[in-house]
Amino acid sequence: MIKLKKNIIVTLMGVDGAGKTTLSKKLHKMFKGSIYLHLKPYIFFQDRRTVIRDPHKEKKSTFIFSFLRLLSWLISYKIFFYQRKKNKIYIFDRYAHDVLIDPLRYKHDLYQGITKYILSFFPEPDLWVFLNPSIKTIKARKQELSNYELRRQINAYNIFFKTKKKVLKLNTIIQKEKLITRIRKSIIHIVK
Repeated sequence: MIKLKKNIIVTLMGVDGAGKTTLSKKLHKMFKGSIYLHLKPYIFFQDRRTVIRDPHKEKKSTFIFSFLRLLSWLISYKIFFYQRKKNKIYIFDRYAHDVLIDPLRYKHDLYQGITKYILSFFPEPDLWVFLNPSIKTIKARKQELSNYELRRQINAYNIFFKTKKKVLKLNTIIQKEKLITRIRKSIIHIVK
């Protein structure tokens, strides 16, 4: 068991089919006592999400509703981490910043400048893991997005991560065990 001096936030990001959920859950099992979260903590309500087969066909929310949703996420993150007195590793499968890359998935219709400003108040992950598979690999796993949209999102992730510190960019052609080993080593390095 690793002795932690503070909470450690690890977030896995990438397009649908990149392997975020699979790797996040494996890491959660590997680090005993860690907490697995998908996108955000649920403070006031249970996680009642359902699988949406084609999120890009959903209608965007209004500006106000998008604003209120993002603020509710911020409140959830702040309360969640304020309540956590015992230091743990928090493994996120997606993070709030994903709304910048794929606003349609979240029905988000808020100006990017306002979105970035609100996101600046969210806890900064200690490690961003960017899973960057080939389009061929993604298409073999999931086919909900067009090649154009996949390229657009991959490009947007690459631009996003240029401004971030502590980014581990991984090509998911590598075997899962090797990916897990690299992520695990990066987490242990942060802890030490």
